Amino acid sequence: MDAELGITVNDCHVMSNRKTGLPMPLFLISLPKNDANRDVYNITELCYMKIIVEILNKRPGPAQCFQCQIFFHSSKYCTRNPKCVKCGKPHFTKDCKKTRDTEATCCHFQGNHPANYLGCPKNPLNKPPPPPKVNFWEERTRKRKEMMGAEKLKSQASSSTQVPAENNSSKPQPSKPQP
Repeated sequence: MDAELGITVNDCHVMSNRKTGLPMPLFLISLPKNDANRDVYNITELCYMKIIVEILNKRPGPAQCFQCQIFFHSSKYCTRNPKCVKCGKPHFTKDCKKTRDTEATCCHFQGNHPANYLGCPKNPLNKPPPPPKVNFWEERTRKRKEMMGAEKLKSQASSSTQVPAENNSSKPQPSKPQP
């Protein structure tokens, strides 16, 4: 593709069916991000074959192990005990005896949904984001500025509302300490 169209390719893989393992007429091609490769979406024909170029559709949500149903790791290197995605019991999903008529049970939450349901309360997507971390020194500086601003306002307010001493004879004058 580089010589003909001016597009550089990092990787090219023939995609295979998950269930059968047979190759499909789909190719996964990874390209470096540059201006020349943006033209790849305009290609409609390659080697006298009509083609459609699309962005890879990733699965929504975090990665989830097919063996233990825990998030953020894959089943390729998983050594944990298996859990069924349909019924939540300790066996592989392919060995499950549950029929389509019965409701699924989540192994994380015991809810009436499969373990890979995006709306599960235990799904990391549904957790509120952690509060932003506060830098101690920035917080200290902010508080100091607030206090100094409050002191300025207080001193300005007291100076504007202060009555001259000769008019205010009812206030007792502080006495000087005697040596």
